[in-house]
Amino acid sequence: MKFGDKEIYGSTEGIKANLREVILQLNDKVSHLHENEELDFVIISLRSLTNYTSILLERLTLYQQSPIEFCAISARNLFECYLLVAFILSDPSKAKEFVGQKASEELEINEGFLSLTEPSTPEAVIKSIQDRMTYIKELMNKHEVPIEKHWTVSYLAKQTNNKVEYESFFKLYSKYIHPSSWIVNSLANEYDNPVFRNIFVLQGQHYASCIQKLVSNYLRDQIIA
Repeated sequence: MKFGDKEIYGSTEGIKANLREVILQLNDKVSHLHENEELDFVIISLRSLTNYTSILLERLTLYQQSPIEFCAISARNLFECYLLVAFILSDPSKAKEFVGQKASEELEINEGFLSLTEPSTPEAVIKSIQDRMTYIKELMNKHEVPIEKHWTVSYLAKQTNNKVEYESFFKLYSKYIHPSSWIVNSLANEYDNPVFRNIFVLQGQHYASCIQKLVSNYLRDQIIA
């Protein structure tokens, strides 16, 4: 199926089924990694991204009768998932960095909690947060995983040759995920209408199908190799 110059690899239900099949393959590979006490950051990253892609696509289809902002955020996040998959597969060494970003983000969250403490905050509460932060740092150090900041969407788009896509559609998504003047000062039928809904749904399906195809090809090439 095509819309504009974009290819959607299968129907919505077909994409969902294909994603489930890919997730099963990735789950099996991750299970083998655990059994052998091995780490493959590419497989781990792809499993997480593909699983989240499946969740987002399901939300996108369910949200077609919900406020348009719900459709927009799902389509926007599917775009970012696609960029992440494409970036990691273009440079597999980045998978380790991607996993390390979880540690960085949890540390930021805990630092935020600590900044809210007051003299009356129980020491046990503060210590539990500090202990968790220490554990994260030690675990990352043990596995030699860098604690990195997240990649911006503009950076990912540039690195994966999706700059035009980013500049054309990401500006549209951004208008719907915060109280922009476009949303606040427009009549409901100006910003929430079938034209924009179809753009979000079709774009989201396109990115989901591209993710499924990229990951499937990677797994196939691994078998051949």
